[in-house]
Amino acid sequence: MKNANVQTLAPRPIEPAAAYDNAHQISRDLLQHIELQLDRMLKPDNKALRWTHVRALNLINAQLSEVAALVDETNNARN
Repeated sequence: MKNANVQTLAPRPIEPAAAYDNAHQISRDLLQHIELQLDRMLKPDNKALRWTHVRALNLINAQLSEVAALVDETNNARN
């Protein structure tokens, strides 16, 4: 079998703007989804409320705190 002459195109430089814009929109969509889900959570006067719900919300808050710190760090923000 002969080697065919294969021509490849020179790669075009990749710019981060489109990928950043896409990632930014995903972040905003996730935040909106989180807000909607938080609004659907049990209210404090709900008889079905248990300590497992408190634990879950505290875990959520811990993770959101880490995300907020990462965003601050990314934006070079200082508290």
